[in-house]
Amino acid sequence: MSATRQLTLWGASVAALFLTTSALAEEPSEMLKRMFDAAREQSYQGAFVYERTGSFSTHQVWRQREGEQTTERVLQTDGQPQEWLKRNGELVCTSSIALASIWKGTTQLSEQLEALPNWYSLQMLGSTRVADRPVFVLAVKPRDGFRYAYEMYLDQETGLLLKSLLVNERSVLLERFQFTFLQLGQVADEALQPTSVCLPMRAGKDVQTDVGKDWVPNWLPPGFVLGHSEVRALDDTGGEVITQVFTDGLARMTLFIEPLGADTPVNDLHAQLGPTAAISRKLVRAEGDYLATVVGEVPAAAAERVADSLAPDFDGIRQ
Repeated sequence: MSATRQLTLWGASVAALFLTTSALAEEPSEMLKRMFDAAREQSYQGAFVYERTGSFSTHQVWRQREGEQTTERVLQTDGQPQEWLKRNGELVCTSSIALASIWKGTTQLSEQLEALPNWYSLQMLGSTRVADRPVFVLAVKPRDGFRYAYEMYLDQETGLLLKSLLVNERSVLLERFQFTFLQLGQVADEALQPTSVCLPMRAGKDVQTDVGKDWVPNWLPPGFVLGHSEVRALDDTGGEVITQVFTDGLARMTLFIEPLGADTPVNDLHAQLGPTAAISRKLVRAEGDYLATVVGEVPAAAAERVADSLAPDFDGIRQ
C-alpha cells in the first residue's frame, strides 16, 4: 500500500474517531432533544420488528412531513393483514387499535423534556449499528419503582430512534422495537394510501374539554402530569367517556372513565401484557356507577394506585 493511500486511510479513521468522540461527549439530555426533534420533522420509509411477551411481528412504515402536515402509515407484514394511517397524530383508519399502540418511531417526548433527569438517570453507553446505520446507545434508568428502564439506540445522523429495549426492575426484557431498514427522504404519495383492510375511524363528538376535578386522580407517580383530557359522547348509549392522558415526559398512562348501567355486572380487572398494565375499578357514586380503567406502560403497582386513588376512601399514602 502506498504512503499516500495509508495517509488517506489514517486521516479518515481519525476523522471518524473524532466525530464519534465528539458526539459521545454530547449531554444525554441533548440526545433526547435530538430524538424528539427528529420524530417530529423527519420523512422516511423503513421496516421494523416488534417483540412483546414472546410474540414477534414485522412491519413496514412510511412517514411524510410536509410543512405542518404529518402522515404516517404502518402495515404489518406477517400474519393477518393489519394496518393503520395517521394524519397529524390522529388515527384516520385502522384494522387494529392494538397495532396503533406499538409504533415507537414517533415517540413523543413532551414539554417536560428538561425535567426528565428528575425521574430518570441518563447515561451514554457507546455506539454500535442498527439497520446498517451508526447509532449511539443511551440508557434511561428510573429513579423510583413507578416506571420502567429504557435502552435507546439513536441514529447518529438524524437522532431518530432506531431501536428501543424496555426492561423491568429485574432487568427482564418486556418489549423490543427495532428497525431493520431505513431510507430517509420524501415518500411517494401512493405509499401513503391505505388499503381496504384499513377501516375509517368514526369521529367522536366532543362534549367538553374540562373533565372536572371530581375525576382527577388523587395520586399520580412523581413527575406525571395531565397532558390531554377530553369528554366524548358514546354513539350507542348516549353516555360520555372521559379520557385523560398523563405523562412524565417519556412514559404515559391513560385513564378512561365511563358510566355503567344499573344492572351491569363488572369485576375489577388486573392484566399485564409485556410492559402494558391495564387496571380497572368499579366506582360507586351517588349519581351512579362508573368503570375506571388505567392503561399504560408502567408497573402494575403504579397503575393500581392511580385507579385506587379515584375511590372516595383513598388515603393517598399507601406505598
